[in-house]
Amino acid sequence: MHVLGASGSHELEMQSILIHNGFNLAWPDEVLEECLKLPDEITAEEIANRRDFRGITTFTIDPVTAKDFDDALSIRTLENGHTEVGVHIADVSHYVKPGTAIDKEALFRSTSVYLVDRVCPMLPEKLSNELCSLRPHEESLCYSAVFEIDETTK
Repeated sequence: MHVLGASGSHELEMQSILIHNGFNLAWPDEVLEECLKLPDEITAEEIANRRDFRGITTFTIDPVTAKDFDDALSIRTLENGHTEVGVHIADVSHYVKPGTAIDKEALFRSTSVYLVDRVCPMLPEKLSNELCSLRPHEESLCYSAVFEIDETTK
């Protein structure tokens, strides 16, 4: 059971929009239990298996009010004078394994829903706003596509 709020209130209206369109406001207990078991630290072994972008200028284009930064761009000039551009996407698959309760709930939700004043996320906050968020000055795992561009933009 979920308490929505006072009749006619803004909060009730926003929650009603989500509920009437089939979106869950609460997370199933098994999803929350799986989230508690997710590691908060990135192991040295995992870091060694990946390309390290921590020393490269990297930024997101999300607004200041954003809580989830799931993509980022990096740019740097290489020794040969070319420009390297990286497109980085949070590595959700490192944490969400096929067939788990989190995976099944994400499949059911299929997307995050953005309303004017809130988000109904596809993934629990520990994933969407913490582990899989490419927040400034924090280490995160990601998949990257890296391009080298010469002076003629080739």
